[in-house]
Formats: sequence, C-alpha cells, structure tokens
Amino acid sequence: MDHEIFTDGVGFRLFTFLMAKAAYEDGLKINNYVLAKGQYIRSYSKLCDDLAYKKGRGLTRYSKQAIQTAAKRLEDKGMIATEETEHGMLFTILNYSKFQGKETSPSPNKIDAKSKQSPELKPNVPKVGEDENLTPFQQIEEKYLTRKGALQSSPIDALAINRIINAKIPLKNVLPWIDEIFDQYVPKHHADGINSFSYCEKGILDRWAAKQNPVPNSNVSEFRPRRSVQENSFAALEEYAKEKGITMG
Repeated sequence: MDHEIFTDGVGFRLFTFLMAKAAYEDGLKINNYVLAKGQYIRSYSKLCDDLAYKKGRGLTRYSKQAIQTAAKRLEDKGMIATEETEHGMLFTILNYSKFQGKETSPSPNKIDAKSKQSPELKPNVPKVGEDENLTPFQQIEEKYLTRKGALQSSPIDALAINRIINAKIPLKNVLPWIDEIFDQYVPKHHADGINSFSYCEKGILDRWAAKQNPVPNSNVSEFRPRRSVQENSFAALEEYAKEKGITMG
C-alpha cells in the first residue's frame, strides 16, 4: 500500500489483474502459447473489457491508450516486461515469486520461439475440486469456462459468480448444477449458446430455492374410502322411497 502504484488507478488495476492471471508455473498454455511462470498473454483490446468496473447501472471501460500507457509506467518502474507477439501482448511480471511471498524470487525467463510450439510442454492445470488451494470463485469459474469452452470470464461473469458465493450455496451443489444447466440447455440455432454466467446464476438460484422449500406433491389427494356397490344401491333406493312417500320397513 506504500508503493506509488497504489495511487495509480489504471496501473494498479492492470498489475493486480496480471498478478491474478499470470501462470503460476512453467509450461501453462494459452491459445497454444507456452508461458513461463509469471507470464500472461492478452490483447490490449480485451484488457479493456477485463479491467471494466461497475459505475452506476453499467460498466465503465478504460481506453486502449490508457491501458497501454499504464503498462508503460509499470515497465518503467521495473515491475513488468512486455513483448508483442502474434497472439497478443506477452506480459512478464518481474520478481513474480517475490510478490507471491516465496522465499526465492527468480525472474521468469522468456521462452524462445521454438519452445512456444514445443509438444513436450504440457499444462498441469488442476481439475476443479481436486486442488484445495483453489478458491470457491476459481472453482466455479473453472467449471463454467470448461463447459462454455472459453479461456476468459468477463467482469459481468465475475459479478454473477460472486453473487452465488455470497448466497452461501455449497459448492457440492453449485458445481454439478452448472453441468446440469449446460446439459439441459437446448440451443435455438447453431450460433446460440450460454454466453453469460448470469444464465447459470438464475438456474442455480432456482434449484437452491426449490431445495430449500420443497413443494408438496399436489397430485396426492386426501384418501376417502369408496362406498361399495351395495351401499350405493341402498342409498339410491332410500332416496327414491323418500321422494314417493313410501315408508321403508
């Protein structure tokens, strides 16, 4: 908090975002680009959406120029290094391990062009629910992105995920419900799909409400014993006699 970057609105948000998204070990891939520990690759145009913040009822986005300028300030301060690639801008956080509180703080080495396409390097991304170090947010985000087939969630997705977390719904319910929602979704055409976690949010909340307040089975009516045929016949005869003024002995 004493660092000057704390007062740099755009720079602070950019650096925090890169820290959260950077590869936590060597060999992770994004769009077939192999990353070293502390690296992240992203276009400036997409960062405009990533760094959007809520203002009033909508989202406010920084301009591409504002983010590029903030990145240059971080680079001048020796906090990051940047390299333009065909897949986007490669950001390298210098002293990544130091910022993560590790004892050693080697700067990540940039991977040469040949290793970017190396088939030997395979990502070792933990599966959802298998790594206890993953936060509830990360587990929900990973499940959603895996089912959606996407690499990046949006700020709107993040808000919806946080609302689910704040609702105190157990992960043991949330994660399988996400699978259920995707499995039951029927697209209207080939370009249709679930484009926001807000859709999943509603499905999860509906299921949670139904679980908390189960509706009694309305098809079960009160049991009433049926009268026998003989009882029905006698009742009809008695009614007929009464109507005709006949006294039954």
